[in-house]
Amino acid sequence: MEEAIVVVGDYGSGKTEFSINLALHLSQNHQVILADLDIVNPYFRSREAVKTLEAQGVEVIFSREWGQADLPALSPRTDSALREDKVLILDVGGDDGSIVLGRYRKQLSQRQAGIWQVVNCMRPFTADVEGIMDTASRLEHKSGLAVSALVNNTNLGRETTAELVLEGAKIVDAAAARLDVPVLWHCARPALLDQLDARLDNLLPMEVSLFPADIT
Repeated sequence: MEEAIVVVGDYGSGKTEFSINLALHLSQNHQVILADLDIVNPYFRSREAVKTLEAQGVEVIFSREWGQADLPALSPRTDSALREDKVLILDVGGDDGSIVLGRYRKQLSQRQAGIWQVVNCMRPFTADVEGIMDTASRLEHKSGLAVSALVNNTNLGRETTAELVLEGAKIVDAAAARLDVPVLWHCARPALLDQLDARLDNLLPMEVSLFPADIT
C-alpha cells in the first residue's frame, strides 16, 4: 500500500466518503493523516467528519480559519505532512479541483503516491468504460499525475442493491483493464456486505456517510 494516496474522481463519485471510510479503515493499523484539498465544493467535504475521524486517531488537515468558507484556502500543514512517515490521504475536489495537485506534484512524485480514481457508474459521465477513461484523461491532464488505480463506488444512495454494486464492478474492471491499472476497492453500505462478501474481493464498508439517512 502506498504511503501517500491521492483520491480523485468526477463530481458525484463519492470520493470524499471513500476518503473518510478509507482513513478510518487504515487507522486500525496505521497512523493516518487525511488532508482535505477540496477547494471547489463547499459541501460534503472531509472536514465535515472531523470529529469522527479525530476520535479514531486520524489527523484531519484543512484551513481551519476558513473551514466553512467557499474559498481556495490550503493549509500549510499539508506540506509538512508530505514529509512524514505516515499514511497520507489527499481528498481532492472534483475535476477542476485536481489542478491544485500541481502545487504538490514534486513531493507526490518523490513519495511515489498512488492516484486513485473513484468511480460511480450511476453517474452520467462514468456510466461506461469510455466515460471512465475520458474522466481519467481529464484528471490526469489537470493534475499532471497519472491515475494508478480505480475504486468501484457504484451506488444510488438508499436505492443501492448488491446487484447494482456488482454491475458497477464489471464496468470498472473492464475500464481498469483498458487503463492497465488495478481495482483496489469495491465500496458498499454495511447492509449489503453479506450479499457481496463471496462475490467481490477487497470490500470497503462505507460505515460513515455525509448523508446519515443513507446508512442502512
